[in-house]
Amino acid sequence: EAEIEAVYLRNGAMSWGYPSIVGSGPNATILHYGRSSRRMENGDLLLVDAAGSYQGLTGDITRTYPIDGTFTREQRDIYEIVYAAQQAGEKAARIGSDVSAIQNACDDVLRAGLVKLGLVTEATGTQFKIWSTHGVSHWIGHDVHDVGVRKPLEPGMSFVIEPGIYIRPQAVDTLPQTPANAAFIEKVRSVVEKYENIGVRIEDSYLLTSTGLERLSATVPRTVEEIETFMKQRSR
Repeated sequence: EAEIEAVYLRNGAMSWGYPSIVGSGPNATILHYGRSSRRMENGDLLLVDAAGSYQGLTGDITRTYPIDGTFTREQRDIYEIVYAAQQAGEKAARIGSDVSAIQNACDDVLRAGLVKLGLVTEATGTQFKIWSTHGVSHWIGHDVHDVGVRKPLEPGMSFVIEPGIYIRPQAVDTLPQTPANAAFIEKVRSVVEKYENIGVRIEDSYLLTSTGLERLSATVPRTVEEIETFMKQRSR
């Protein structure tokens, strides 16, 4: 975290745009984890949500990295769903569209992916929200969650797209004790154990222009292959 913030200063940023959110292992499943005190272990994922403030403007970027350089099969399963959701959100972000269209596009992919893995049982509705707990887009600018109303997208608008999946086993404990929920928990229990403590968020900053969507954070490795290559280079 300190190294990240040192990079901001070396490159002319005044400070961080917001306090960095850095969580490893089970802490990657906590949306705004703030303690950053756990010792990382091989096999962990490290979720880093951080951006600098430059000349009064801030970005908002999140990446999720495998500590030992390679995603496990289960981590890759979750990562690929989140990445596909973000790509769907990008396609929905066009002039005349709106933030709700981005949300719906991401939600459709997240829901379908979680059903395929067996982490949810309903192909429609909001059951998938137990593992994907936040909205996927907000404005950025002078503030990391900048002010603004929901209105049609137009050139010059800047915003993020940030789908995420967080398999936190404790989430099922918060469900109301009903026969339907008991049946759901029984169906997904073994799958939750398979994917437990995997938290993945992918977030990029965008600018909508007259010619389309520009990903302002495009230089940051994003795909599984790009991240694994980056990790191997850093370990040399």
